[in-house]
Amino acid sequence: MDDKTGAIADFTEVIKLNPTVARPYFNRGVSTIKLGDKDGACNDWKKAAELKHEKAIEIVNKFYK
Repeated sequence: MDDKTGAIADFTEVIKLNPTVARPYFNRGVSTIKLGDKDGACNDWKKAAELKHEKAIEIVNKFYK
């Protein structure tokens, strides 16, 4: 649960398998922000928002517009 780097790698693999699913982008963004990478998290959340992930849309609208 605390292996954020491993989680990021896992989410990246899931994204490679199906890049049109929003949840892995959102979850990778969560792990990425916990490692202090704000730009990486923002990119993932923006992609998740493009794919209609509601929480990602909220985050992007609140913090990244």
